[in-house]
Amino acid sequence: MPSLAEGQSRFIACLQKGPAHFPDDMFAEDKARALLGLKAHANTISHARLVALEDCYPRLHAHMGHEQFHAVSRDYVEQDHIMTCDLNHIGAGFAAFLGERQYGATEIDLARIEWAWLESYRSAEAMPLALADIATLAEADLLAFPVILHPAMRLLELAGPLSPELPELADFDPQALMIARPEAQILFHPLTAVEHAVAEKIADSETMGNLLEHALELSDEATAMQHIVKLIQAGALKRIKG
Repeated sequence: MPSLAEGQSRFIACLQKGPAHFPDDMFAEDKARALLGLKAHANTISHARLVALEDCYPRLHAHMGHEQFHAVSRDYVEQDHIMTCDLNHIGAGFAAFLGERQYGATEIDLARIEWAWLESYRSAEAMPLALADIATLAEADLLAFPVILHPAMRLLELAGPLSPELPELADFDPQALMIARPEAQILFHPLTAVEHAVAEKIADSETMGNLLEHALELSDEATAMQHIVKLIQAGALKRIKG
């Protein structure tokens, strides 16, 4: 008699790979009845994967239309490594899959944006740094002030025109997008190429002085601090306890 682990593996293989992997000695009912039950169960699981993917990408679903989105979704969820993926992370590789299928930059960007939105939503709670927290610091203390990235902040460099399914960005033509969740609401912040480059330096800066040096390397003295202020106001930095 096979072990529990072996039986589970055979059962999963049957669900994932079809009747050719049917475990004849596992069920009390005859093969036809057992297969009928397994098909119903497999269809339920497959439907759950498709629904979970649609829930990850509602704007992309609207942008592509149901038939096209459903077709590419089915191809995506039928990959072996997706079949073993939990539903919370099932959409992680969808943007890359769209790239492999030669979809346009607009569709791929929209998928990346929606997944980054989900990552921001699921990230740890943290108080954002506010301008008031540093407004009264002396110059030396300000330059030495620790810089910590807010856990909900995400950065995306864009490759194509924005989808109409992002109406809040209709008046912009950004080079990049920052997603932040300073409070309860997740917000999109269009960025120029320079603003994006400054934002990328936050994680490596350690102090406000280092971040300012990076900003000065990327822009002129008149605008360097403005870029940092924009990042603070957007909630890109985490408040330091004290």
